[in-house]
Amino acid sequence: MFGRKSVPIQVGDRFIKAGDSNGKLWEVTRIWTTVDGIPHTRLKNLSHLGETRIISVQTLASLQFYIPAPPPPAER
Repeated sequence: MFGRKSVPIQVGDRFIKAGDSNGKLWEVTRIWTTVDGIPHTRLKNLSHLGETRIISVQTLASLQFYIPAPPPPAER
């Protein structure tokens, strides 16, 4: 399996879809386990308000599909 198995995905983590030439930034807003036992995340697009996606944690953890983005700068 591809991915970052040792690093858990958390709310607030940010990702860019692999191969996305626009570089849309996606942020994890929710994590839950569906009735079939598969953990999923809700991602919101930080560029286009209102655009969301539901992606399995396994897919999000795969560098083949999503690349981690740096965290936002700390607020003062």
